[in-house]
Amino acid sequence: MDHLLQDMEVCVVVAGKLTNNSEESDVSGLLSGDSVFSIPYFQRPYKWKKARLDQFEADLLALVDDESLTHFLGAVIIHGRRSSPSDPTLYEVIDGQQRITTIYLYLSAGLKTLSDNGMVDEAVSLFQKYLAIGRMVKLESNFKLHSCKEDRKQLNFLMEDLQRNSDFAVKIGSFKPTKLSPTGWESGALSKNYLAAKRFFKDQVDNYGTERVSDVLNALLERMSVVQIDVVDPTNGPKIFDSLNSRQEPMTVGDLVRNEIFSRVSDLGSEKIDYVDTHAWQPFYERFKINQTTTLFEAYFFPFGLIQNPNLNKSQVYGYLRKEWEKHNDPAEIIEKLASFQDAFLDLMTGSNLQNLPKDAAAAIRRFKDFGFPASALPFLMQLAKAMADGSVEIHNGIEILGRIEAFLIRRALCGIEPTGLHAVFRRLWEDTKSDRTPESVVAKIRERSTVTWPDDDLVARSIRTRALYGSSVASFVIRQHDEALGGDVPANIPWIEHVLPRNPDHSWDEKFDTEQRSKLTNLWANLIPLSAEMNGELKNTSYTIKRSEYQADAMFKSARQFASKYADWTPDLLKARSDELVEWALSRWPG
Repeated sequence: MDHLLQDMEVCVVVAGKLTNNSEESDVSGLLSGDSVFSIPYFQRPYKWKKARLDQFEADLLALVDDESLTHFLGAVIIHGRRSSPSDPTLYEVIDGQQRITTIYLYLSAGLKTLSDNGMVDEAVSLFQKYLAIGRMVKLESNFKLHSCKEDRKQLNFLMEDLQRNSDFAVKIGSFKPTKLSPTGWESGALSKNYLAAKRFFKDQVDNYGTERVSDVLNALLERMSVVQIDVVDPTNGPKIFDSLNSRQEPMTVGDLVRNEIFSRVSDLGSEKIDYVDTHAWQPFYERFKINQTTTLFEAYFFPFGLIQNPNLNKSQVYGYLRKEWEKHNDPAEIIEKLASFQDAFLDLMTGSNLQNLPKDAAAAIRRFKDFGFPASALPFLMQLAKAMADGSVEIHNGIEILGRIEAFLIRRALCGIEPTGLHAVFRRLWEDTKSDRTPESVVAKIRERSTVTWPDDDLVARSIRTRALYGSSVASFVIRQHDEALGGDVPANIPWIEHVLPRNPDHSWDEKFDTEQRSKLTNLWANLIPLSAEMNGELKNTSYTIKRSEYQADAMFKSARQFASKYADWTPDLLKARSDELVEWALSRWPG
């Protein structure tokens, strides 16, 4: 997630702080004391490449060569995690992984160079102050940096390398490193950049002598600075950093949820973490995947949060859930609770029947996916679908309620009414109907919202007769529903919408529809029928005589064949007559 602030990376200024922020500190102030910086276990690995290291080294050497300069590295966004007063202060790194890791690598490489060149006491002193904690702690390791899962073997290698100097290993005493769980790759950017940092310090010794290493480390610790931003709510980290760097990859609510869950087992070692990951988190996470590139994972948390507390807004969901989880110490228990509405959510979003509902109930739920219902309805629909599955709402009653909600939403779409205001309708609807959860009660509660229109029959009829259906979000759905209502086989194909009067008609249509009529009538429902994509492409702008013959002979959809049988010609009057028939059918199909 971390991107170095491009404009600030080369910000070298004359002595002192760059900002007046009281939280701006030099690297020494950042790493001294009993503070541990923890990269979330499942965060992306450290990844700085040679060009970044070259710039970092150049900045360091500029400070060594001119003692009047300081260098500002930018903002490090952290989140202080809960701990007892006797424990070190543990900071989860929201943004700053790359910079903090790079600093740690160069400090380590510098200390290694000092100890290998006879300056063991200075190396031990720096190690004890900046790289490790010397007392027993409840954390997995006494390193002051806990890397992500993929980098831990490499960070352990770094600590092993420091201790290859036996004099150094003895003198660090109680600060002797306790390893992180050995997860991830043995070789990667972290270990390679540590070796590069060692080569950098070796070059300094070869060219300038051992004292040069102390000068470089002093410049790193005393004249490079950062601003620490400790956020109360980790969801605010990306917002703050975005104002400084628009290229950052935002940390999502899903990322924060995962990190929070695994922070509860981070002290128990990789075996416990991997067990929870394999047996609880991954089964939960993988079920959201639609295919290799698409997942519904992030879309789940806002409606789930509203089910827990209808008063939340989107930015409050993670904070609320985190507080609720303080009552639970078992990550598997938290994941189980998170998954409690997963089947209902997936059934609504994908048209599946994971809840094993009866066929008619599953079909009623699947229709919401088919017409692309507004996400604002999810909290109510998820609770209703789950209640139908667990028996707390009778199946017949649930189907009736689903039908009323469908009618409400389809009527609004046919009339071109935007979904504005529907959050206010659905976020509390389940709670508002708990004493009388019937179709009539649900309708009554929706109608109480005077600012939310439930279109009456006259408005729906007028819209079908005069408003373009083509281009509407529900066009394919209502045309398909009309076709299915005629009975017979239902093709699996999603229909291609055919304009009987073409949008760009050939001259055979000139005597039937004038320019004004074509403008008003072409996209009305009455002029639309379902066809296969192949037939639609073949017919395009041809005459009605040709189209009718093809509809009758080869159309896979029954409504297209019936259309051809009923209409020997296609004129404005016949189109208006079909509009009247569709009005009658639609008002019956989606009653008010």
